[in-house]
Amino acid sequence: MYEESRFLSFSGLRLHFKVVRPDVPIRNRMLLLSSPLINTFHWRKLLPELAGLGCLAVLADLPGFGQSDPDAPQGNAVRASLLWGILDDVDQSLNAPLSMWHLAGHGSACPAILRMASMFPDSVKSQIHIAPTFSLAEGQGRGSDPGRWYDANILDAARFHRLIEHYSGYPMDDYIVDRMHRPLIRAGSRDAFAQMLRLAASPPREGMGFCPTMALVGGRDPLLDELRQKQIRQLLPEAETHRIASAGHFPMETHSKALRDYLRGWIRYND
Repeated sequence: MYEESRFLSFSGLRLHFKVVRPDVPIRNRMLLLSSPLINTFHWRKLLPELAGLGCLAVLADLPGFGQSDPDAPQGNAVRASLLWGILDDVDQSLNAPLSMWHLAGHGSACPAILRMASMFPDSVKSQIHIAPTFSLAEGQGRGSDPGRWYDANILDAARFHRLIEHYSGYPMDDYIVDRMHRPLIRAGSRDAFAQMLRLAASPPREGMGFCPTMALVGGRDPLLDELRQKQIRQLLPEAETHRIASAGHFPMETHSKALRDYLRGWIRYND
């Protein structure tokens, strides 16, 4: 397995992503799109499994977050165009234009996955939505001042750690939370996060389309209340949905084995 960190610029805007190539011949390609609360580091436990299946993985930060420039536009149409630009660049570098991709996203990155699938459906092999939050409740920014929510919950490291453990449902090691926290307190991140919260006030218009779709939800995810679960059913009416009963919002950290099992079966079934 070979891992490479890259940056790609679009009109002066830098986007960060990683490319993980398997040692065996490439059979599948998967985008793992991070939500603002995680970044490319947090997919690490899934990579050996994907590589063993011959899956080329592209780990991308949601534009505006992670190591990408924080002044990226936050509309999902623009996000989708930028992310397809990354995948096209990877395809060209491997001399494999017009490849088909499994598109996987986490949390509030999932609406961008829906938009990508609706933009170029013939390039999408499947969609995978992990702990999808297609909109956020009032306490997460809807109907309140998103900048003040950021100031209250993100800037203070101890309070941020408690917030992450609340979303996770489990104690989280300091080094894991620190990797989440550092990108969110860079210069310019407050505005990007506030824009994201405003955008997340309403669910996306795009539905799942016609490609195979899977949703993985945590039974202990406090961000997926009954209204949010209803939105999942409305936007993904024919999706194969699985519930990891004891998981919270970050199954890639707390329930990576279960997540690997689902991804393994999904890739093999859709190969």
